[in-house]
Amino acid sequence: MKTRLFFLIWIILFPTFVFCQAKVLSGGKISFTTQQAPWNLVLSAKDFSISQQKVQPDGVAGYFFITNDSTYLNASVWIEPVGKCKTSRECRDMVWKLGNPAWGEFQNPVLSEIGSVSYFEFYRPSVQGQPVKMLDMYAEFVKDGYWVDLHMSKVLYKKDDHSLFEDFVRSAVFESKK
Repeated sequence: MKTRLFFLIWIILFPTFVFCQAKVLSGGKISFTTQQAPWNLVLSAKDFSISQQKVQPDGVAGYFFITNDSTYLNASVWIEPVGKCKTSRECRDMVWKLGNPAWGEFQNPVLSEIGSVSYFEFYRPSVQGQPVKMLDMYAEFVKDGYWVDLHMSKVLYKKDDHSLFEDFVRSAVFESKK
């Protein structure tokens, strides 16, 4: 009877483990991947929680959203095969040029690099008429035929908070699945 119950629980939970592509690791880190990506992207994400994850059924692309209730830093991670852009800078420039109507009005756009990672950022004093004092940063990674679009945002932003964004980008490590 116990064996049958264990087997039944294993059958129910096994698909969850197979398709769970974002997971909290020890040491305040979170790992992200898709079934087809040859690596796991590991970010230092102490006090973050995984709020959302959606992976395409074919395992090629995925979207993940994590939040930190103490710093108010939120991040989304998109993983997909490279397409129209092949380098970090090309991907940054492509996303910047495409724009997004959801950005609304923003100030102080900056296009730059943190190490070898190209990014752009801008400040939004308000969103949909509500004062939020938010900084948005989009950092672009390209590794082994895959592209990662890392979008971070923080409400109640102060200039001293910029290191949160920079440290988050610098923490990125690609660990081979092999």
